[in-house]
Amino acid sequence: IRKRDRIYSREKLRLWMKGGEWQDNILSYSYMTMLPILPFWAPDFIVKNTLNVTVPSAKGVLRRHGFGQVDVIWMENPHLCELPAQLQHKVLVYRVADEIGGFSGYTSAILRRHEHALRSAHIVITTARSLFEKYVKMGLAGKVLYVPNAVEFPRFSVKDHAKPPEYNDIAGPIILYAGSIAPWFDQDLVVACAKKLNNFNFVIIGPATVDVSQMAAVKNIHVLGSMEYDKLPPYFRHADVGIIPFKKNELVGAVNPLKLYEYMASGLPVVSSDWREIREMGSPALLAQNTDAFADLIGQALGGKDNEELVSYARTHSWQSRFEEVTREIENCLAK
Repeated sequence: IRKRDRIYSREKLRLWMKGGEWQDNILSYSYMTMLPILPFWAPDFIVKNTLNVTVPSAKGVLRRHGFGQVDVIWMENPHLCELPAQLQHKVLVYRVADEIGGFSGYTSAILRRHEHALRSAHIVITTARSLFEKYVKMGLAGKVLYVPNAVEFPRFSVKDHAKPPEYNDIAGPIILYAGSIAPWFDQDLVVACAKKLNNFNFVIIGPATVDVSQMAAVKNIHVLGSMEYDKLPPYFRHADVGIIPFKKNELVGAVNPLKLYEYMASGLPVVSSDWREIREMGSPALLAQNTDAFADLIGQALGGKDNEELVSYARTHSWQSRFEEVTREIENCLAK
C-alpha cells in the first residue's frame, strides 16, 4: 500500500496470485499473511506467528511444489526466522549481507529472532569483514564464512552493446550510478559534484525509496528510475566512470558493494566513498574522503576506461568461484 514500496509490491502480488512461478528450475513465490511484520511495529507474537497465518498456507504451497522436506534452507531475511521451525531440513544457511541494526524499522523482536537464527544456523555467511569478525567473536555453533559479493562477468564484460537511447542527447562524460537510491545514498554529495563538474553528466539508475527531487532539479543529473537488471550492461558500457556515493555510517560500514565488481567488469573506473570494507577489497577503485576529493577523483578517473587492471580484478571475483566455496561447505555439513 505504501507508495515507496509499490515498485516491489506489484511483482509480489503477481507471484502470490499465481501461486508461485518456476523459471530456470527456481520457484519464486511471495506469501500473504494476516499478521504482517510492519516497520516499527512487530511484537514477538506477530514475528513468531506471521508464517502461521498465511493465505493460502505457505507451508502448503511449498509442499505442493515439492518442498515438504528439504536438504538446505538458505535464509537471508530476518522476517523469515521462523521458517526453519516450520520446514523439515538438514542444514540451515543464514546469509547476512548487511548490518541489520543499521536499518530503521527492525524492532527488538526481529533483532532477537535474527540472533536466534545466527545461533541456530549450521553455516553463517557474511559479505563484510566487520560482520565476519563480529559473528566469530559471538562464538556461534555454526561455521562463519566471509563470502563477499561478486559479478556475472560474462554479462557485464560484453563490449559491443548499442548506445542506450537516453545517452544520445547527452554531451560530455557520463558518470553513472546504478543501484538503490535509499537513505544510505548521499544525494548531497552527488548534487555537489554535479554542480562542481557542470560539463559532466550524472546518470542515476535504480529504484528510489527516498525523494529524489533534489537531484532531478539539477540540469546535468539524469534520474532514469528503475530498470530491469538485464538491460543494465549497455548503460555501463557507454558510461565513463562508475560512482558509489554512500554515506558513512554503521550500515554502509558492512557493505561489500556489488556494483563495484559490475562497473569494473564493464571496464569502468570507479570512484567511491571511503569505508573500511571497500578499502580492504583491494580493488583499483579511487576512494574519496570528502566531497571535494570525490569530484576531483571523478576528473582523475576519466580516460581510465577499459584499463586491464579493472577488468582483471572483476574477472577474479566471479559468482562461480563463490558458489564453489559455499557448496563445498554445505556438502561437508550434509555429509556429517
